[in-house]
Amino acid sequence: MSSVAITEATAARFDELAASDLAPVEVAVIDSGIDATHPDLAGRVVSQWTVEDEEGRLAVHPLETGINNDTFGHGTAVAGIIARIAPNARIHDIRVLDARNKGDPTASLVAFRHVLAQRLRLINMSLAIPASQREPLFKLCESAYQRNQVVVAAKRNVPVTDEGLPAEFSSVISIDNHQVEPMSLHFIEQGLIEFATLGNDLTVPAPGGGYTVKTGTSFATPTVTAMCCLFLGRWPMLRQFELKTILKARAHGHV
Repeated sequence: MSSVAITEATAARFDELAASDLAPVEVAVIDSGIDATHPDLAGRVVSQWTVEDEEGRLAVHPLETGINNDTFGHGTAVAGIIARIAPNARIHDIRVLDARNKGDPTASLVAFRHVLAQRLRLINMSLAIPASQREPLFKLCESAYQRNQVVVAAKRNVPVTDEGLPAEFSSVISIDNHQVEPMSLHFIEQGLIEFATLGNDLTVPAPGGGYTVKTGTSFATPTVTAMCCLFLGRWPMLRQFELKTILKARAHGHV
């Protein structure tokens, strides 16, 4: 069945997939939070959480669902892209970043462990975790791969000591931002980052109900997360390496 699904998914049109009868897919967005009151996201965000200090240790706390949990505007934009492309996405909001779009790097690991425990199928990470957390992060990504939980992660916009973690790991689907046609893909032949799609000048939801324009790898990444959500909604048994095979086969050019 997998080979048939791969062949069908490679040829499928995204608009036709989105209009078809798809199974719901649980999608975690580890970010700055989501404004679930935005019209584009109303009813699409099914749980909301925050990572906060609890007597000297970081812990995940549940929030009332349907609130504005976004402290910066980044997560709402990311979630809005996923919701627009993939109508079958059930979005789970886990806030790890503050009003300056910064956060304790270990907060992202705490959020990641929570997402693994919840068995959420897709995990969007439009952020880069510092190299100091490489080892524990690598283990978490390996655990996600073994559980068939799919991580889609952004390359750093400006590489420093690394090109972005967890994007560098082979156990995730890694995304760069290139100036290409909407909903098209490039496969990157050299380096650790695998795929690129459009992340430039995208009109996205902003907290409070309006819209803004964003550019960066952070906003290319949820496009690929949404593509994977459509594929998994139609062919739920696809594994991560099969999704990579489909994405590569759909790439219109190599860079």
